Amino acid sequence: MIISTGWKDILRPIRDGYRHLFPSPDTGPTPEEREKQRELDRLKGFAYFDTFDQLETWSEIDADPLQRSNTPLLVKSRPTGPETEQKAATILCHDYSGNYHEYEAVQGEGVEGESYTCEYLQYVEKFVYFSHKLVCLPPPSWTNTLHRNGVQALGTILIEPQTKDSDRLLGKTQSGDNLELEFTFPIAKKLADIAQHYGFDGYLVNIEKPFSKQIWDPQVLRSFLCQLKENLGPNCSLIWYDALTIENKVVYQNALTTKNAIFGQACGEVLTNYSWRESDALSSKEVALTHGGLSADRVFFGIDTWAQNSAPLTRRRITYPEAKGGGTYCGIAVEKLSEIGLSAGIFAPAWTFEHFPGKGRVMEQAVWEGTPFPEVSCSCGHAHTQHPPNEGRYITKYAKDFPAGSDCFFYTNFSRGFGRHAHLEADRLFDGRPIHSQLASQSILPHYLERNMNGGGAASPHVLSYHLEDMVGLTQLVVNLQTAAPQKESQVESYGEFWLTLFSLDMSTDQALYLNVVYKVFLQAPGILMSFFLKFENGMSFVPCTQGNTIECPIQLGDGTKKYGRLQEIGLRLQATYISDKPLRAMEVQSIRIGPQHDTKLAGGSGIHDIKVVKNRSPNGIYWRLRWAYLHNTETDSLLSGMPYSAISGPFSHFLVRVDGLNVGVAHALEFILPNSLMKNWTGDEMSIELVGVGFDGRELASKSTTISREFVTE
Repeated sequence: MIISTGWKDILRPIRDGYRHLFPSPDTGPTPEEREKQRELDRLKGFAYFDTFDQLETWSEIDADPLQRSNTPLLVKSRPTGPETEQKAATILCHDYSGNYHEYEAVQGEGVEGESYTCEYLQYVEKFVYFSHKLVCLPPPSWTNTLHRNGVQALGTILIEPQTKDSDRLLGKTQSGDNLELEFTFPIAKKLADIAQHYGFDGYLVNIEKPFSKQIWDPQVLRSFLCQLKENLGPNCSLIWYDALTIENKVVYQNALTTKNAIFGQACGEVLTNYSWRESDALSSKEVALTHGGLSADRVFFGIDTWAQNSAPLTRRRITYPEAKGGGTYCGIAVEKLSEIGLSAGIFAPAWTFEHFPGKGRVMEQAVWEGTPFPEVSCSCGHAHTQHPPNEGRYITKYAKDFPAGSDCFFYTNFSRGFGRHAHLEADRLFDGRPIHSQLASQSILPHYLERNMNGGGAASPHVLSYHLEDMVGLTQLVVNLQTAAPQKESQVESYGEFWLTLFSLDMSTDQALYLNVVYKVFLQAPGILMSFFLKFENGMSFVPCTQGNTIECPIQLGDGTKKYGRLQEIGLRLQATYISDKPLRAMEVQSIRIGPQHDTKLAGGSGIHDIKVVKNRSPNGIYWRLRWAYLHNTETDSLLSGMPYSAISGPFSHFLVRVDGLNVGVAHALEFILPNSLMKNWTGDEMSIELVGVGFDGRELASKSTTISREFVTE
């Protein structure tokens, strides 16, 4: 768990309006210490560049397999309809105590408590990972989860006052005559190659330091940005941060103006500083409309979560609304931007965890869903005074939401970014810690605006609700309701239907679709029927929940006279002849899959082979890597079945790793570092290893078991 102290409320990156005037001396680690830490971070999957030398000399062979994301970006369907058009697209700029934390390691770590993972990704368009590095790359744990949820993962290019050799960013060669010069920027090509190789989707460009007068030309910077955007390709994003102006000065405009518009146009998107007022937003929309090259919905206005904090002895930061803006009032700013037709960029969304140790998830729900929060303590003093409830003006009410899944398939096992493990795993793998991080495995989670729904009229109680419950080895969706004891004849007239939407979808029905659900029903009283409903453009289908634990059936896509059109929702319907006030657990749901009929050819044509253990050395000593390869005929099988296909792991989303019968972790690469706590207790001559390859829709595609002898462990 990351603990907040008062000074963190003051020293926030990106957003301090005076930082560029007073460069801080570099009193941190020595270059040698930084390089050692960089090597250790490689084993956690972290990749970043501190210097231009590191950046310019990088090549693909420098990348560790653990540093690369294997999950392709699941393309989201665009939200449609007049209601969604009135909402604001939202990006998150994730700045969390410097970032690159242990819990973000690609293989996960044992931890004492939860940290930030963002459980509202269907309301997020892009996610920017920020750290005080020259170039920071999002950890593959984040990129895998973001891509699974259809969210772009962006790194940051950061030039700070203390950055050395910053002019090298614009190093160029030129060709052509004086009338038509063409520039080529080697670093632009290098940055695009890095994004492609590590598997993320672009950058935020944040230049907080003027370039030298000798090289300054705003058109040269514009050309650099244009080349970088072109090199990244049409499926990536480049965002300009509102700091440097065409006058080569760091002057935050808090708006789109003629001083920063050419850079925003070159990138295609701009993120403004956070100290704006409504007039700034209105003028920015006018600039976007009249100057061309940048649509209004590509102008993201910064919202500073930390502005709501009290910070004695410092200049108070202002974010919209001026009184109590930021924090619990972030939704009010998103509401205003949605009214104007602009977009929102939320700085430091992990504020809920950093400022409220031990209460982060409760506070995140308050900010995003408007749920009440209990008495909590923080460094500001009385939390309810400094951070008042938002009175129904929460982020998800005004942020543009996207359908879950893709055009071809939908799958969730409700896995969260942290999981529980058994005592044996705690002792042997996680240093006795009670939970472990599994950020890379976070699934698509339900956060429909109405968690409690009914169909019995305004006077009826809200009888259906859900919550996520963490169990050892899994997280499940629990559905609760209020129902009665045995029916009396006098109660027959109280019949009603009650509905609970779980996910909004937008799936093609051009081919047959199948529903697979793993669940358990607890209600067995007569007069009660629970069903999964599937809502289409022009109709509905129902699949009853029996007393079994699995549904696996074709989905009815029409009624014989017409086709229902695209699939738009999945949820639960309760039909009951009586309802009482006694709360009951109605159902547990462990996974939901919707997609084409199972392709046995895909499963049969995938295999795991060449498993071996390799001994390596790091600055901290010896460690062991498990390595393997996969066999799969072609990419075509996956594409034809509607499944993603990874350039790294083919049809496999991940691999379950078991050693001597112990579940030791999940691999999103073709390598896995075996825990030292496990290896130091390896006393026999052999080790039993089992790998299970899992597809992107949760199906087990292949498994392989082998025995490794000590004599075959290679250097």
